[in-house]
Amino acid sequence: MKLYSSPVAPSPRKVLIFIAEKGITDIEVKNLDIGKLEHKTPEYKKIAPNSRIPALVLDNEEVILETTAICRYLECLHPEPNLFGDNADDIAQIEMWYSRISFELMMPLMHGFRHTHPHMSALENQNNEFGLAQRELALKSLKYYDEIMVDKEYIACNKFSYADIQAVTSLQFLVRLNKIDINDYKNLSNYINNIAKRPSFA
Repeated sequence: MKLYSSPVAPSPRKVLIFIAEKGITDIEVKNLDIGKLEHKTPEYKKIAPNSRIPALVLDNEEVILETTAICRYLECLHPEPNLFGDNADDIAQIEMWYSRISFELMMPLMHGFRHTHPHMSALENQNNEFGLAQRELALKSLKYYDEIMVDKEYIACNKFSYADIQAVTSLQFLVRLNKIDINDYKNLSNYINNIAKRPSFA
């Protein structure tokens, strides 16, 4: 298998963390230079028509796009250590939390950056009013999740899971881009720092 990745983008980083947690060693990683638009080349578009990274090319040349889909596929091949849940309750809890993180934290932070940051003006049809509204929504969500994490080491099921990979990787990347100080959210900050000590995050 070959994974098309990038060392500077959060989505492929989630897959790389997942691979490291699983101890998978038989996947070739090919990094693309986003700054040089290597993900926009005709060659790569034959693999990923949407020009998105990551992309996992299987040995039979089938392609899996989207971060969570790739991780779920790898979980089926390498079920231990389990990161998506191994019983009905854990599966539902992990699914719920990584979905909530995606929509309640990641999306508003992403839109806040894309629609207000000057460097994104060449890549986005920016709507500043929408971006500012999304940023305010993100601040409310950060406060909400800070309260959730007051006595929690992990986001779901009292164990490390894909939900933690989704939460910490997204927050490490998007909070900084929105010029928000994560230290203003003590519980979230402690949670991020503790998870980031794992060797897979190095």
